Amino acid sequence: MNDYDDWENGFPITPKPTSTSADQALLNFSINNPDLDKLESLIGTFNPFKVLGIQDFEIRHSNVLAWLLDPAGHHGLGDSLFKNLLLEILRDSRGNDLPQINDIISASFSDLRVMREWRNIDILAMSPANNLVMVIENKINADESKTQLAEYVGTIKKKFRDFKKVFVLLTLDGTTPKGNNLYIPFTHVQIHGIVQSNVELRRDHMPSKVYDFIQQYLQILEEKTMQSAELTELCGKLYREHGAAIKMILDYGKPKLPPKSIQEFHKRTNTESVHAEKDSVNVFYTFIPCVWNSIVPMTNKYASDRYLVFFTFNFSDYENHKIALTLNVGNFRDQEERVRFVEQVAEAATADKDSNLIVRRSSKTNTTVFSKPIPLKDGSGEDFDIGDYDAVTDKLAEVYNSVEVQKALKVLDGVVQKFTFEDTGK
Repeated sequence: MNDYDDWENGFPITPKPTSTSADQALLNFSINNPDLDKLESLIGTFNPFKVLGIQDFEIRHSNVLAWLLDPAGHHGLGDSLFKNLLLEILRDSRGNDLPQINDIISASFSDLRVMREWRNIDILAMSPANNLVMVIENKINADESKTQLAEYVGTIKKKFRDFKKVFVLLTLDGTTPKGNNLYIPFTHVQIHGIVQSNVELRRDHMPSKVYDFIQQYLQILEEKTMQSAELTELCGKLYREHGAAIKMILDYGKPKLPPKSIQEFHKRTNTESVHAEKDSVNVFYTFIPCVWNSIVPMTNKYASDRYLVFFTFNFSDYENHKIALTLNVGNFRDQEERVRFVEQVAEAATADKDSNLIVRRSSKTNTTVFSKPIPLKDGSGEDFDIGDYDAVTDKLAEVYNSVEVQKALKVLDGVVQKFTFEDTGK
């Protein structure tokens, strides 16, 4: 983490590197570097998942996986992918309520029904003929709530009382949720291998367009799990030879708007900055309406979410001309108070269907109640220069002052104004 001596409008005034050797390292990395050119070529291959901006969204991965598992999916795989996935999941698993491997091998799952978001469950696969139900919770970058997983188990046990039940937690690293040993850990690497092998075996039975689509999906999984040997080796080589330059890029290359642009944004929107943590301020910019300053208590004056209710601009995909605006309920010291507040927000959202507020799964620390993507495009739909800070500022102010955002803010402000916040030591 860098040390910053001065802060202005929520942003650190970043010292510029002065090391001649560091400057040379950066030049060596960026100029006439065939390895870097090759890496950019590999990751720049056309892929509709990237074009649509969905490669990092769990819901899209779940949609594709559910389609592949469904025998009625018109992909030419039949029930083979589901059977092979189930066999791999059960291979090293034991339990009285789990189906037997021999029964699976000889079974037909032509009646399999695959559902998305049934009772908030990512993927539910049910075969009445085989008296079997499988739950898959697909998590890319975050652990699933232990409480939520337990609720799914309760729902399935109640609804499918006499069925054999298989609970799967699909993650990058195969993490087992603490306190819930019913879920069998599985990884995206394993999913990649099973899909790839089944697709190659059935390639002659599927349309070429379907095959190409699945290959593009597999490419995204390869990049996400770094299972491409060529990609892994190339990244390792670049890091070994250009570690100093890469460190400079990570330290000083994070996207951020200059203080002047932030001041202009606050002037146009009647908002004010939240003094964010030094190591995250360049990616997440947090702010509140000025009117909340005297109403909403702070939790921690150094935290990026130091207010209990706040807005955030997410710049993590800034280089791809995308920003996200979210409205969040933060971390209350008193969890019962937090539950009451979130419940009141949910009630207000239900009462006003046009508010654009949505309360879905609620964690103990952060609940996003409104989210809006902001593509950085001009009036003709073309991407504009992300270094044009005046244009970026215009876009952010335009979105914040839009009818959609102001509707959400108006309804949430009604909850904030009426809610009795406990003293948090502001």
